[in-house]
Amino acid sequence: MECSMVDPAEFIETLTRIFREELDDGKLKITMDTDQSDLESWDSLAHVRIVMGIERAYGIQFDVSDIESIKSVRGFYGAVESRSAPG
Repeated sequence: MECSMVDPAEFIETLTRIFREELDDGKLKITMDTDQSDLESWDSLAHVRIVMGIERAYGIQFDVSDIESIKSVRGFYGAVESRSAPG
């Protein structure tokens, strides 16, 4: 069984900070189940800013196909997890 490289609780904390900053909502709460349709302020421009914030926070680079297909916190988690895995 694979060991998770990215702690889900820490990931949610990091993404909450990024989402609050990029969506300009200091009280915003997100979970792994939050998706783009849940947040009116998560539009295409906000999506790009969120992606950039995650890339900075984790020192990774998303592929264009990932950026276009990720529509949820869980999707971001999977993408970050795959880039953080050894090998």
